[in-house]
Amino acid sequence: MHFAKLNLRAKYSLALMNQLLSVFGANGGCAYDIGCAFMKTLANSSLGPLAQSLNLCMIVSAFHGHAHNRRCQLDWHPMYIKGTGLTEGEGCKHVFSSSNYLARSTRHASPFHHHQTIKEHFAFWDQDKYAALSIFLCNHYKEALTLIHTLSAELSAVKQALNLTDTDFARFHTEERSYLESLQEQPLSDQLQICYIQVLDDLTEWQ
Repeated sequence: MHFAKLNLRAKYSLALMNQLLSVFGANGGCAYDIGCAFMKTLANSSLGPLAQSLNLCMIVSAFHGHAHNRRCQLDWHPMYIKGTGLTEGEGCKHVFSSSNYLARSTRHASPFHHHQTIKEHFAFWDQDKYAALSIFLCNHYKEALTLIHTLSAELSAVKQALNLTDTDFARFHTEERSYLESLQEQPLSDQLQICYIQVLDDLTEWQ
């Protein structure tokens, strides 16, 4: 029953993905809390060939990405995906957070006024964001230029100090992935450290 419910709910994500692919076309990226798992669902669906032909790139949003295991992060976290830039993949959460204050004003409202308040909020939200769009783009463009200038200088200093090249960073990434894939179980040292912490927790609880 649990898996049947999961498959049933996947239809909403697939319907949304169908719309996104039809609107944005090729070479798009989509951040999703469970983008790693959803990519398998998408590939096995009727949309799979279309997503592959359009070179869709699924991403696990930065906030949730660090809750996934390290092996997953190496392939799905935006930090390791070329072309994501400053994107953290949490756009929807920024939108939803702006509407949180509506809860206190709609808690005891009728269904009609509840819907009306939410609709009016997002109507004005759209207008405000559209009016400030040029400022938003300009500020982010300046931020990107500043980061490129600053981080490029810092990276050059690190490469020179450690005698590294650009190919070394790609090699480190590949080697880490290979190492994690080869692990059948946690290293003994990690197991002992975890066990030690558990014993300390138990001791504290019984004192």
